[in-house]
Amino acid sequence: MTKVWRKGLPFSTEVAPLLAAMPLLEEYREPLMRLQGAWDSLSLLGQMSGAATDMADTRSAFEALTGRLLDSLARRQFDNAVQQLQGRSQVAIDILVRNLFERTADVGFLAADGPLRAILAADRDRADHAADHAADHAAVPASDPIADRAAVQQRLADYVAKYSVYDQVALLAADGRSLVALHPERCADRVHDPRLLRALDPGQPFVEVHGPSPLLGGASGLIYAAAVTADNGARGVLCLSFKLEDEMLGLFRALCAGVPRSVLVLKDAEGRVLLTSDPWQIPLGAPLAAADRAQGFCIDFAGRDYLACSATASGYEGYFGPGWSAQMLQPLQHAFADAPPPRTEARARGVDTRELFDEELRSIPLEARRIQRELSRSLWNGKLKSRSRDGHLGAAGSVASGNADFAVTLLNEVERTGEQLRQVFERAIHQLEESALGAVFDTVGFQSELAISIVNRNLYERANDCRWWAQDARLQQALARGDVAAATEVLSSIHALYTVYSLLLVFDAQGRVLAVSDPAQSHHLGRSVQGDWVHGALALRDSSQYVVSAHEPCGLYGDNGASPCLVYATAVPHPDSSTAPVGGIAIVFDGQPQFRAMLRAALPSQPGSAALLVTRSGEIVASSDAHWAVGQSFPLPLPQLATLPPDQVVTGELALQGRVQAYGLAMSGGYREYRRHMPPHPQDLAALVLLPLGPRQDDSSDAQKSAAFQPLPPSGRQVLDLASFQVDHQWLGLSAPQVLAAVGRQRITAWPQAPAAVRGMLGFEGRMLPVLDLGQLLFHRPGGDDAALLVCATREGQRLVLAVQQLGQVFQSGAEQLQPSPTRPGWAAQARVHLLKGKGAEMLTLLDCDDLWRLVSGIPAPSSADDQPLLAAD
Repeated sequence: MTKVWRKGLPFSTEVAPLLAAMPLLEEYREPLMRLQGAWDSLSLLGQMSGAATDMADTRSAFEALTGRLLDSLARRQFDNAVQQLQGRSQVAIDILVRNLFERTADVGFLAADGPLRAILAADRDRADHAADHAADHAAVPASDPIADRAAVQQRLADYVAKYSVYDQVALLAADGRSLVALHPERCADRVHDPRLLRALDPGQPFVEVHGPSPLLGGASGLIYAAAVTADNGARGVLCLSFKLEDEMLGLFRALCAGVPRSVLVLKDAEGRVLLTSDPWQIPLGAPLAAADRAQGFCIDFAGRDYLACSATASGYEGYFGPGWSAQMLQPLQHAFADAPPPRTEARARGVDTRELFDEELRSIPLEARRIQRELSRSLWNGKLKSRSRDGHLGAAGSVASGNADFAVTLLNEVERTGEQLRQVFERAIHQLEESALGAVFDTVGFQSELAISIVNRNLYERANDCRWWAQDARLQQALARGDVAAATEVLSSIHALYTVYSLLLVFDAQGRVLAVSDPAQSHHLGRSVQGDWVHGALALRDSSQYVVSAHEPCGLYGDNGASPCLVYATAVPHPDSSTAPVGGIAIVFDGQPQFRAMLRAALPSQPGSAALLVTRSGEIVASSDAHWAVGQSFPLPLPQLATLPPDQVVTGELALQGRVQAYGLAMSGGYREYRRHMPPHPQDLAALVLLPLGPRQDDSSDAQKSAAFQPLPPSGRQVLDLASFQVDHQWLGLSAPQVLAAVGRQRITAWPQAPAAVRGMLGFEGRMLPVLDLGQLLFHRPGGDDAALLVCATREGQRLVLAVQQLGQVFQSGAEQLQPSPTRPGWAAQARVHLLKGKGAEMLTLLDCDDLWRLVSGIPAPSSADDQPLLAAD
């Protein structure tokens, strides 16, 4: 990856120009650089301690790691911000295109409406009559021979009452004359708009036109138009004006929530702004450049820098909309300025979240610990050498020389500086983890809300469709006459426009199926459909009402009709407007693929994520993959399901399939007039989005960790020099003269016939030495592969290597602080045991290299207790 230098450190090219907008980066850069600077002073003093080379290596390693950490911090912030803007831009354009797809079907259906075709035919007849009598100046009838226009306008109003997404419906003659309009006061008498009249071109199923139109009194709108053909051959154009601004501004508000100072815009194919969530920042009509990764997703607009992401439509049922795009922008000064609130305090504790981070980011804390471990080993050796040079080690009752004390003080300061660096690294990584987890819970909450929003919008269309189609005069007349062929033709033509259904059917007043839309399912003809929804539909007397079945098998969906589904139904009025309906219409939603597509559209980008649609009882209605069987119950209880209010979203975590999963749960609250402000119902739907975090960590080792041993200062004349270390989370020590060096991690050669506690052989200064695992020997729990290695020597000169958990301090202690202790099981029963008390509750157990050598070699202990070395038991 190409790097450029900024502020004395290397950064990736895509984030280097953005550093000034990242205050979090400066929060960590300043202390890291300050601590790095401390090495300069320590290096000068280090010449006196003999550790100068080790310090230089450590300084270089920490400096390189600082560059990696800050670059990773910057890239993580950048990626999070871009992902947020990109995802919401994609949601905006895809929801719009799904919505507009329904409009293309609506205009095709309404273009076949009988009363509208009758008006078109009457206009043709009047024109012909006028031409025939033009020569003798005969009068042309002034009134419509078909129906009062007010009645037709009322019919259009009834349609729009069921579909509140329209603000104008108009029928135009082929020459652009307005024949009837829902709002005639807004529509010109003659609409001169060639774009709309293109709907009359052969093979043109519909046209979509955006911009100012005489149809809307000169106002701008998005209009869908389709050709209408009357029985006498007259042709006209039906126009539906969609409430684009009403739909998009509400969507913009929802998507901009939680993204400070953001702006969401809709752009045409030329990049001009059609709609904007904030006209004070990005005005209508402004030409707005797109931004991509090559530009760092940054653009300059009106003298202000923005982070910006664009998205084009993914497409729905083969439809991609008018060629528009959505773009979300956030002022650069705010894109990285607001630190996420701490929302994961009670969540994802004890979870291995390494899978959320890239390999480089995961390696940084490990590398910091490795550097610190090497530094600790170097300083250990430095402290031993400093005292050895002054003849101080092992000299009980002597006073430390000034040089030794100075060297040890200096090395302690070096160690403290290294520890501070390591802590800054770990704090930064921890904040990254918190930020990443916060982003995960935000993501599952947002995606679940998105999923239920898509579902609500889709089911809104289903509830409206059945009520629209029940008003079709052709269908009403076919049912009244019992004309199966005519009813089948109408249903088939409708089904060809609306491809999201498995089956459309009509049934008579006794519930018997009279016609179906799919010839392959003609076996349903004549059967009596059962269910509460059938009786409920036939009992309706209000054309604005409908019924919907429970999500259960009804014999109309899937193999042998055994799959659960949703059926929307309503009564079909009698054509003479009598009170008794002539039958009912039912539409079987093709839920399995349709719901699956909706849920997949709302899936987070992270691998392993899943989305489900569930009822309040936990029954699975749909899922994004086949792992979750439709009709079964979710395997874990979700207490919020039963009581979660409509339109509410909750997030949390659960253990599933051996992994901790973050989840977002969003309860349906309806859309527009569809199921709004309704009391909770068992069949309410909720979207559940799951995202795997990782396995639960075994925190038993953390619970066993003991506090650092803090020695008491010596108060008597007898002084012991001790070297401490930890084994199995317990503090142990040796007399410092017995410790020759701490060595770095090296390859241990196997020793097949060695005792169980001996790991193998290690080369040191030209000799092969046995490696004794103190964890295995003393506690029967072997240490890990990252054990620290100490080279020790007995009083007779035998050498061995001890594998310990981690290094502690090299310090002085008074002999009067030693306390005898009884021998513990598993240790040398004949050894005299001593404990050393510290400042806190921790006790340090003193070992002796001679005693350890005897335990390994099997040499018997001396018979005289006075000759026994100090050996303490845990």
